[in-house]
Amino acid sequence: MKLFSKITFILAMYILGTTACNDSFLETAPLDQGSVEGFFETEEDVVRALNSVYDVFQGSIWGGSFFYNNYSLDGMTDNAVGCCPWEFAIPTIAKGEHSPTSGGLINSKWDFGYEGIFRANSVLGNIEGIEMDASTKNSIIAEARFLRGMILFELTNFYGDVPLVLNVITREEGLSVTRTSKDEVVAAAAADLDFAEANLGDDPLFGQVGRATKKSAIAVKTRMKLYNADYAGAAAEAKKLIDMSRANPDAIGLVDDYESVFSADNENNKEVLFDIQFTEGTQGEGNFMQVGLAPGPEGAPGNGWGSYTPTDQLANSFMMTDGMSIDESPLYNPDAPYANRDARMYANLFIPGVSEWRGNLYDASLSGFSPFFAIRKWVDLDATLGENGCSCNETNFILYRYGDILMSYAEAVNETSGPTADVYDAINQIRARAGMPDVTPGLSQAEMRDVIRHERQVEFAWEGTRRDDLIRWNVAADVIPTVTLFGESIDSRVFVAPKHNLWPVPQKEIDQNPNLTQNPGW
Repeated sequence: MKLFSKITFILAMYILGTTACNDSFLETAPLDQGSVEGFFETEEDVVRALNSVYDVFQGSIWGGSFFYNNYSLDGMTDNAVGCCPWEFAIPTIAKGEHSPTSGGLINSKWDFGYEGIFRANSVLGNIEGIEMDASTKNSIIAEARFLRGMILFELTNFYGDVPLVLNVITREEGLSVTRTSKDEVVAAAAADLDFAEANLGDDPLFGQVGRATKKSAIAVKTRMKLYNADYAGAAAEAKKLIDMSRANPDAIGLVDDYESVFSADNENNKEVLFDIQFTEGTQGEGNFMQVGLAPGPEGAPGNGWGSYTPTDQLANSFMMTDGMSIDESPLYNPDAPYANRDARMYANLFIPGVSEWRGNLYDASLSGFSPFFAIRKWVDLDATLGENGCSCNETNFILYRYGDILMSYAEAVNETSGPTADVYDAINQIRARAGMPDVTPGLSQAEMRDVIRHERQVEFAWEGTRRDDLIRWNVAADVIPTVTLFGESIDSRVFVAPKHNLWPVPQKEIDQNPNLTQNPGW
């Protein structure tokens, strides 16, 4: 059950206009301060405006959004192969065939990112004149700054330097913005997130689960500092949440069972630090992960499209229960290759001859576009597609969780101090939850780095982090082209560093605003 229900934002009809997936904040109707002030009159107006920022995260089956389809980013890594170029241009990007005019996620991340920033700025630019309780006002400001800071951080991951827009601007001003250095944008995001941490509570505003909290802000700061190689800073941020967990383990910490973290029946559990809320049964309020990810056969009632197929590289990364690889372990049986494996394999993959789907043993006849593996995470075994591909399923998409904090802490400390006892403790908590043995003691820093990188792949499949990991570790060019499905090279992957480390700025933005420069190589 969703406790935070998104309210349709009427302000969009007044000052933002309607934005399709190929529109941008630069293409909105002209905005002047008077029209904004005409909307912002009461506390209710401010809250509705704040809620509208969350709306850009949800999306619909073809409409796009800023966050809801982050799982599809794995389709441009060694984790998965996407079926269709028309699904966010994922296969096009994976093959290195994308360009500034490719559209798909390249456009929607930019478009919806700036729409979210614009909406957050509208709240921040108009709330001071509204009469309301001072504490509530401060919390709303903190929440809006959290959302803006999180979006800014995400934009830098994909585009590097981006326009830094911290105020409501007119159309004319928007058509002349320039890109700001990534370092400066990250610093602005950090300021927003610091303010959010200091001013948000442990519980969400109005008690509505799904809103940002103090722990949400710390989680985003942890990842932002890790991704920008501020290892000491990342360790310090992660340690705050680890200490919070130790002080109150019932409120924050690892859920006992890995698979249940992502279950529609166990949403808003103590591991979740920030997620995108969905409500089933209503078009536009639910998600369509069930449509895209669930096994088929395609078109059969209640089934999915199987749009992304897990690779051999991911499947083989799930070790045996003795902690050894399939090439080394005496437990491995080539006649039963999926027995005695890391429990996370069964929670992340539908496996031929092993997993069940709709009461049947999963095999090629139940696949979508591929006779191989299918994605298990995010798929609700009890849910159906809905008519006409309805975006109606309720499973929340988790953006930040405590398991990521433990792994970020382990990586950050290992990079600054080597494999200390704290590093082992953090990783072993993750492994123990999956029924895996502790990490071998006495590892070197380099050996521990390999362990951490392996654990991140098997722990966070389909959570949208693999692409960023490969790029920031400077291994994407070596890893991404290796993709196979049951031994066959299905698509030819190309990743050229450093060009492909960043996406191109959408050409439609440069066409409107020649002050915007393009990324190198594009």
